Amino acid sequence: MTSFTFRSCSLAVTVYTLVFLANNSTADEMPSLPVEVLIGPTEPAPEDAPDPGPLRTPFAVEFDSQNRMWIVEFDGGRVLRCEANDFGDPSVIAGPESATEPNALGYVDGPARSARFNKLHNLVIDAEDVLYLSDHANHSVRRLIQTTDGEWMVDTYAGQGKEGPATDNVDRRDATFHEPISVTLDAEGNRLLIADIGNQVVRSIDLSSGLVTTLAGRTSKLKDPRAVDLDGNRRLLVLERNGNRLRRVKSNGDITTLAGSGKKGKADGDAKQASFNGPKHMDVAPDGRVYIADDVNHLVRVYDPETDVVQTLNLGEYTLRRPHGVCVRGDQLYIADSFNHRILRIPLPAK
Repeated sequence: MTSFTFRSCSLAVTVYTLVFLANNSTADEMPSLPVEVLIGPTEPAPEDAPDPGPLRTPFAVEFDSQNRMWIVEFDGGRVLRCEANDFGDPSVIAGPESATEPNALGYVDGPARSARFNKLHNLVIDAEDVLYLSDHANHSVRRLIQTTDGEWMVDTYAGQGKEGPATDNVDRRDATFHEPISVTLDAEGNRLLIADIGNQVVRSIDLSSGLVTTLAGRTSKLKDPRAVDLDGNRRLLVLERNGNRLRRVKSNGDITTLAGSGKKGKADGDAKQASFNGPKHMDVAPDGRVYIADDVNHLVRVYDPETDVVQTLNLGEYTLRRPHGVCVRGDQLYIADSFNHRILRIPLPAK
């Protein structure tokens, strides 16, 4: 989660209507909101589409300090960028030119266009516009950085390209991970936080010293930590994929459940009775609400800590297909509609 703000962008888009509803009878019905298709097909892509368009399974969206939008692809193995105010034609910054070319996936450092990744899941951008990427199947955190001569380079920031245990108090270059799946920064931008899902823990890398430690999952256990973020009070939030819960980590390492019964489902209402099905990502809005990409339910869910209620963004006839990424910027929510191969945008609903 970064703290950048950005200007609203003017572009030609397709507008749909969605309605934000709560299945809990005590929750007020929210007004309809417009949905903009920023990149990708305006209609849901066929499941076996040979050429889905400019994106191939986008899993995450982030913004840098210049208001440029960055996207990572799971199957395409690319990192793409849209210039501020122009979402129509994303440029490939790292990885192959085409997501369908042979050997699009792999493990190669060096000049960005020659670099290869394997199942990118997530990214975070620091104050200097350095990108940190969770390279899931390479068991590494990769870094994308622009040199003083303007060239983009990729290196392995942490991990060794092979799975290994979550050993503490080691240098980032000696550390091993097991399918690192989500990355974010702490509130000061001094530490990189990593959901090390295969090791069932949340790791931390001190960006100054490079020291790797474990923040959560040692004493109080986690069940497939899929995403990490910070709430408005700088407390660590963890989203469990197979635990189907949103959890908060206390300073002593104890973990409490904020939302989710632990059972698979899509029930709204009281947060601890609500249910999810394989939630994949989250982002916290300025008002404290947590937006959750509820992948297997093909929904975006919202947890409100003030009311302790979970609600669903209901698009009526319009459907998502396995959304894996959500990004709150200003008063807008960006959705990686992953298996429809597109990026959507909606205004955040008023409270």
